[in-house]
Amino acid sequence: MKRIVTTLLSASLLGIAGSATATDVEIMTQNQYVGTELIALVTEPDFNAAVVSALQTRAASLPTERAAALAALIAKRGPALVGVQEAYRFTCYEQVPVPGDGKGCDDQSIAGAFTDQLADTLTALGGRYVAAAQVVNLDLPADLDLPPPLDQAPGIPVIMPDGTVILVGVVDRDVILARNDVAYQPIDFTQLQAFVPEICARPSGDGCKYQVVASADLTLPIPFPPYSITRTVRFERGFVGIDALVGGAPQRFVTTHLETRLESFGPLGRYFQTAQATELHGTLQVLQAVSPQGHTFVVGDFNSDPRDVEEVPGLVPPYQIFASEAGGFTDVWTLRPGTATGQGAPLVGMSCCQEEDLGNHRSMLYERVDLILALTPPRNAFDVRLLGESVADKTWPPGLGLWPSDHASVAARLRY
Repeated sequence: MKRIVTTLLSASLLGIAGSATATDVEIMTQNQYVGTELIALVTEPDFNAAVVSALQTRAASLPTERAAALAALIAKRGPALVGVQEAYRFTCYEQVPVPGDGKGCDDQSIAGAFTDQLADTLTALGGRYVAAAQVVNLDLPADLDLPPPLDQAPGIPVIMPDGTVILVGVVDRDVILARNDVAYQPIDFTQLQAFVPEICARPSGDGCKYQVVASADLTLPIPFPPYSITRTVRFERGFVGIDALVGGAPQRFVTTHLETRLESFGPLGRYFQTAQATELHGTLQVLQAVSPQGHTFVVGDFNSDPRDVEEVPGLVPPYQIFASEAGGFTDVWTLRPGTATGQGAPLVGMSCCQEEDLGNHRSMLYERVDLILALTPPRNAFDVRLLGESVADKTWPPGLGLWPSDHASVAARLRY
């Protein structure tokens, strides 16, 4: 056990000698938006047609152009660390592709859907940032446990309107980007199992999948008898963290994307996000006890607004789990000068959501669910603001294109 404690401490105390002086740290959270609705696909009566429609919607959302626009927001601000959610990768395969035939994966109505948002973001950033750590959430078809020979296929079979069969793969990741001058080390949460065996029971990539997730049964068409199979799809969510050295001082940085409120599940739909927030909060409490770090930040899309209340006894909203007095974290947005007394405080700064197709002319952001939470309040919070909420941030043509995401990004410069 001594070795485990030493390993955790060495990861978190990078450059501890510099931590006694004043330190500025600039951080950011950014939900990149998949470009379509995925959860609803599972319950559609015609899954195949719904997938084709979803691919068309994603393609129309211009994910490559949007990744460049989102990268521009990061580049202009230049934060040391960025928590990225919904960094999707869509892939497409054909058994016998015919290049340029306009069919299958080359069908122009869906071809633009097959991009890697993380790779496109890093390319647009021109080497200024690296993917320091990531958790793989949804991974299809690997998560479906398909029968042979589909278990070896690189995607889920989808029949296009022209009869062509394509294989579609989907991967969702939450990622921490580090500026290339930042030293870092991913946090191995599984080491905490020596103290609490249940922690990170479902490791994934550099992080952990949540133990409690929503799910639904999916009837999937297949191109051979019995021509359809039923599988349970888990709506995977997770978290990932790093210990980093910024401005001569150690910083702990964690990002997550919690489940939505799932109103379609009824009054108990919020159970899943409450369970996930509770798991993450508890994990960080153990980590803090084993390896104390005052400069600990949790950022991401919490799908929980400061106005959320405990509608069902025991289902405490994620915002309250973290940002209440008992939760111990400070919502950095509330440290903005004037926020405590300004009209509508502390809700100025709505970060979600634009229309699903991103085509609305004026911003329609109506709730503040993208959060930067600090375990220790900074002495000062400078320039805490939204990014990507202005018409000027849209893709080309200026003012007439699409919003970079259905969420605004949130950035803050903090002084300790």
